[in-house]
Amino acid sequence: MVKYLRSWVLLGLLCPLLEALEPVAIYLTWVKDPTTTMVVQWQTPTGTTLPQLEYQIKGDSTWKSAKGHSQIVQEYDVHRIYLEGLTEDNVYLFKVQDSKREYSFQTMPKKLTRSVKMAIGGDAYHAGASEIFHRMNRMIAFNHPDFIVIGGDLAYTIGTKNLLKGPKWAMARWQAFLRSLQRTIGQGGGQDGRLIPLLPLVGNHDVNKLKDKTDKPELFYEIFTFPEVGKAYRSLDFGDYFSLVMLDTGHTWPVEGDQTVWLENTLKTKQPFPYLLAAYHVAAYPSYYPYTEGNAVNIRKNWVPLFEKYQVPFAFEHHNHTYKRTHPIKEGKVDPSGVTYLGDGSWGVHTRPVDTLKKTWYLEKSGSINCCYIVTLSPEKCLIEAKNSQGEVIDQISKPPFWVDFIEDGTRFSR
Repeated sequence: MVKYLRSWVLLGLLCPLLEALEPVAIYLTWVKDPTTTMVVQWQTPTGTTLPQLEYQIKGDSTWKSAKGHSQIVQEYDVHRIYLEGLTEDNVYLFKVQDSKREYSFQTMPKKLTRSVKMAIGGDAYHAGASEIFHRMNRMIAFNHPDFIVIGGDLAYTIGTKNLLKGPKWAMARWQAFLRSLQRTIGQGGGQDGRLIPLLPLVGNHDVNKLKDKTDKPELFYEIFTFPEVGKAYRSLDFGDYFSLVMLDTGHTWPVEGDQTVWLENTLKTKQPFPYLLAAYHVAAYPSYYPYTEGNAVNIRKNWVPLFEKYQVPFAFEHHNHTYKRTHPIKEGKVDPSGVTYLGDGSWGVHTRPVDTLKKTWYLEKSGSINCCYIVTLSPEKCLIEAKNSQGEVIDQISKPPFWVDFIEDGTRFSR
């Protein structure tokens, strides 16, 4: 009896030590080619040695090692390791630092030889609505996405209600958000237990001020990794079949000016892709906020003409805490050849009332409904399904791939 009691006591002492070796949060993203790279990020209490991990193609017998760098953020080390030279469309196993736990991820295919699936929504981990967030996550996990895109307002760490809570509270909330994603959509929730890469967009509840109004580092940019430090707007190309353009609706960088110049230059280079989508936070065509709201006006003035010029078929908008789909819009009116705007930011929030369709000329469908979008790219079409937390399809729209014949004066002509 004494022998067994000692064993239980020893196990009780060891468990906290073993748990201490595990990351506080672990999450993946891409800053380069999703077919051959992966960025592995994790957080531990400060004092860890140089971050390293071991990885291998699932089923292989040889482990490779990789090292990275760490950044101290408050009382934690945020570790980043950039894996490159990976094999396309393969499952990889990996172990971080001193952890004995195996995680896994999958690279994307170079060609659209299989369907590629993305989950996208916005306004996620809102205070008082965590159960909504968890239900939506479980729905997303059931659909087995290859990656997820959260269109701003990820963890709601910035806002008047949080002014007195302090930086430690904000860090703890980011970690709770990341752990929830890991447990519900990632390890234990995703297909085969894989971690699912996250592409974050910036929203008004993620950062404090425009870049030129503050010299303090924003926690959002210390936790997440982007191609350029402090710049959340970027594009990401998947092989030769899909390009995702992600924008900042005036939270760190103004809509107008450099970002608009970048957007046009970027859209010019995306013309050969059969699938091209845009995503950002504040809606140009809102379903709850006023049509005349400042950033909405700026987006319609600066970006919408570029979406139309370069024939972006769909733009994902958020911020309104509703569900919506607009009519296709071109030059300020309903036009079958125009851009359809989808959203409207109700991943994990309490929903708001929407403008009636009779009052709002551009809305085709809308509702006070929690939803995320499941986007499936196949050789035949881009299928976009709006799903509620029960997994029911509340709306869907599709479009065939945009095969290019030639470009003339910025106008794209297709078969």
